[in-house]
Amino acid sequence: MATNDKESSATGIDNRPPMLEESDFESWKIRIERYIRGKPLGKLIWKSVKNEPTPYPTITVTTGEGEQQTQVTREKTDEEFTEAENNKERADIQAINILSQGLPRHIFITLNQTETAKEIWENVELLMQGSGLTKHQKKETLFDQYERFFSMFKPIYRKRRI
Repeated sequence: MATNDKESSATGIDNRPPMLEESDFESWKIRIERYIRGKPLGKLIWKSVKNEPTPYPTITVTTGEGEQQTQVTREKTDEEFTEAENNKERADIQAINILSQGLPRHIFITLNQTETAKEIWENVELLMQGSGLTKHQKKETLFDQYERFFSMFKPIYRKRRI
């Protein structure tokens, strides 16, 4: 049974990752990590974000007979994958998809050529450096706003004291 966005939000069913708001990057990092860790392969997905993706599985095959035997290492075919290797590959793919879906279009377009979830994560961190106000800048802004507000009432306050 299909539901629309309002119904899914009302029932608490929301399968979309949190969208990055550039003014609130620190909060997004926490929310996206929690979202990822809540997925069925969450631990593997998060490892893919923080580390390099899992290397493609290989197998060593012996060819030839007798003294002419040689061992060749090759990549496994999909049919040769173990369940654990399938899960690791699935987690690598999901990590890229989740991060890509949680980015605004203009950031996604900028990072479109990245190939791993770790590259996406590191590049988003670089892009967002300095985009939010530091604690010191916030204090200065609030102090300036306070002074402007108080200066509007200084003439009124002086007249009453006289």
